[in-house]
Amino acid sequence: MAAEKQGLVVKSNQLVEASYRLDLVEQRIILYAIVEARETQQGLSDGFVTLEAKRFASMFGMDQGSAYAQLKEAMDTLFSRYIVVHDIHPESGCARVSKVRWISTASYIDGTGTVQLRFATDMVPYITRLETEFTSYRLEKIGRMSSAHAVRIYELLVQYLNIGNREFGISQIKETLGIEDSYKSIKDFKKYVLDVAVAQINEHSDIRVSYTQRKTGRAVTHLIFAIKPEPKPEQGKRKGGKLTDAEVAKHARPGESWPEAHARLNQIPLELA
Repeated sequence: MAAEKQGLVVKSNQLVEASYRLDLVEQRIILYAIVEARETQQGLSDGFVTLEAKRFASMFGMDQGSAYAQLKEAMDTLFSRYIVVHDIHPESGCARVSKVRWISTASYIDGTGTVQLRFATDMVPYITRLETEFTSYRLEKIGRMSSAHAVRIYELLVQYLNIGNREFGISQIKETLGIEDSYKSIKDFKKYVLDVAVAQINEHSDIRVSYTQRKTGRAVTHLIFAIKPEPKPEQGKRKGGKLTDAEVAKHARPGESWPEAHARLNQIPLELA
């Protein structure tokens, strides 16, 4: 498989924008399953996606001894999880709110260290709809994050990288994160959600973010995020004047093709890449 395809997560932008809440292991299961389904070409149109606990633990820096037990526990709760999608009812033109389950089947294979899942039929189009707008990023970009909110906020911001900023109403971002009834004070929301997420995104991912706040009257009502690519790797890290394939993969931007990333990072004309 071409290097640029490995570990690539692709989600419909409508799915990225949908309201849902998953814990960290559940998030990792979904993202890993999307990658696995794309790489094996199994589990999106039909059949199961198989997840190996050993590989799962290695991907996310988890303890291999407890990975299978964590997978099983998370699969139990994931089976009841759903997203809330807001769109327009085509016949009436009225606003429509739909609940869509992530998976329709969860299976455990004791003695093999593997679990299997089947994406719900109505969920599959959100993962496979590549001909319209989509957000893509490599799994390694979020693999070391330990906050589920950091993963979600990364997804919400990375699709605006080319624009360079994104604004959210406080109620909007809390609803999207599935925590509209939590962190009533802005101080707690910033301390336990935003600041942790921003720190992890800046430390582990391929973008750098910061935020400012806007008030309506005396209350903070909006957040404005600034988004930019991580700084280019230092010249001293290059071998023979060029980056290795692994370095190109690490520093590629979301949605960027392998030739484009190779040319940009090595500062050579695209037609010569």
